[in-house]
Amino acid sequence: MQIRPFDADDTAAVSHVLDAAFGRSVERQIVIALRAADADTLELVAELDGRVIGEIMFSPASGHTAAGEEVFGLALGPVAVLPEFAKRGIGSALIEAGLGFIRQLGVPFCILLADPDFYQRFGFQPASRNQWIWDGDTEGKFTEAFQIRVFQPDALPDMQVTASFHPAFDLDSV
Repeated sequence: MQIRPFDADDTAAVSHVLDAAFGRSVERQIVIALRAADADTLELVAELDGRVIGEIMFSPASGHTAAGEEVFGLALGPVAVLPEFAKRGIGSALIEAGLGFIRQLGVPFCILLADPDFYQRFGFQPASRNQWIWDGDTEGKFTEAFQIRVFQPDALPDMQVTASFHPAFDLDSV
């Protein structure tokens, strides 16, 4: 298996991976919207014998304090693997490769909305532990699922931060 940057020739294969992995088109629509907005900061694919079997994308994210301070980082998602290749470490390899790359870029943080039990092995923790909340969760239903991986603690405000994913994640806009 090889992990490499996404190429425009991979578009149909990535759409197939996303639809097969999630059983719906929402994630594919988000990926299309992120690409159209030139907000696909990093997109990698896993390839085996010339076939795309997995995909991961990172896009812009921001955090804002009540004092008007802003910080910028990235959001992870979606990540997908064809079901017949699931449970083989391909998703984990994509996540580790992507996180390694964005860390080298000097990105101060990465956020995501996903299963905390799975993502803690990659250094993510509930963002609430860092005084971060997600602007899309006004009722606090996703407090544990909204997670952060901090790469540069000194670059982040030491107060409550309200985080935002790229507008492409607003399902009303896709």
